[in-house]
Amino acid sequence: MSRYLLLLIILISFSCKAFSQASVAAQAFAEVISALTATETSQLNFGKFSPEVQGGQVIVTPDGIRTTSGSVILSGGIANSGIFYITGAPDAAFSIQLPSGPAVLVHQKSSKTMLVSNWVSYPQAGNGTGILENGQQFVYLGATLNVGSMLDNPVGLYSGAFNLTFAYN
Repeated sequence: MSRYLLLLIILISFSCKAFSQASVAAQAFAEVISALTATETSQLNFGKFSPEVQGGQVIVTPDGIRTTSGSVILSGGIANSGIFYITGAPDAAFSIQLPSGPAVLVHQKSSKTMLVSNWVSYPQAGNGTGILENGQQFVYLGATLNVGSMLDNPVGLYSGAFNLTFAYN
């Protein structure tokens, strides 16, 4: 019996000292997605109004509702939110970065100015707040136009530019 025990101990000691290795063939993947694009389909337009004696504000919401404060009186004409068409990879998240400061609208004849501020968007600005459902999404932009008196802001057309940034997350 001790002979078998000795043989068993010898076999176990050899099997414990044996080292094993394994190799596996692995794979890596990468996927290129389409570029993110943004197109302005409708310009932000505060419409027609009169600032009257004190001036005030004209507010356009992302859903296109226009209101005023101060002595500003609304008139007819078209007023609407800015609308941007975003395309890219289906179901990808993207961020919306609104202007960091005010935009300046300049009177075409006198160089008088008005400032656009308090930017707001739908979907809300931030990282990953937009989703490209089926590779597309509309972003709606609203803001506040700060208007001076009739002396500060004479009759006429005012225009200016601003930058928005859309990026994949």
